[in-house]
Amino acid sequence: MSDRSIRPPLAKTAAGPAGAFGALLCSAVEDPATARGLAFAYTALDTCHRLAIIDAIVSDAVREGIGASAVLASLLTVEEDAEVARRIADAMSHAGEEGLNTALRTQTWLAGDENDGGVVVVRPLHGAFVEVLALAWNAHRGLTHSLFEPLARHESSPSQLASLPAHLAFEEMPIGFAVDITTSVLWNHRRKSGELPACIERFADLLWIERTDSPSGCR
Repeated sequence: MSDRSIRPPLAKTAAGPAGAFGALLCSAVEDPATARGLAFAYTALDTCHRLAIIDAIVSDAVREGIGASAVLASLLTVEEDAEVARRIADAMSHAGEEGLNTALRTQTWLAGDENDGGVVVVRPLHGAFVEVLALAWNAHRGLTHSLFEPLARHESSPSQLASLPAHLAFEEMPIGFAVDITTSVLWNHRRKSGELPACIERFADLLWIERTDSPSGCR
């Protein structure tokens, strides 16, 4: 796909290995904060400029020697227009899988039991990126903490433990065991409160929880 003569403001920087936009793309492959920032800026654009950004990413990624798909994947997760999302998917298909493959596996850390405990679930996305769900609960209130990080590097994912109650001692556990405990806690919480935090929907396939009609937010 060739460059367009008119580039959107976000990409109006010198192209090529020395260009600021190219440097932004390189950083977005490795740094979750940059990837999130690029996705946030992308969502603020109109359709025409979003399409132009997709083209600019594809052309500049080639110049920088990086996989365009690794950058486009973060945009695909925030794109709500079906036609534009299809354009991104087509661009990723042409660009190939460089930067998408991952050797990471889903991991779970568990603390306590069904009456007083917590869990951290880390699931691979693409490359070195993961999504992280962290929950804590007690018998009196049900869920007390729910935190979701949609894009993080796998090395930093255990840092979510610091956001949960200090008395909880987490250990990495087999996924099946952690899921059994967590699913029981979530069912009990929903029976009491009638709803679950919205972020848990992202992990519904893993936690065996049906989507709720009016989920509450995650902190």
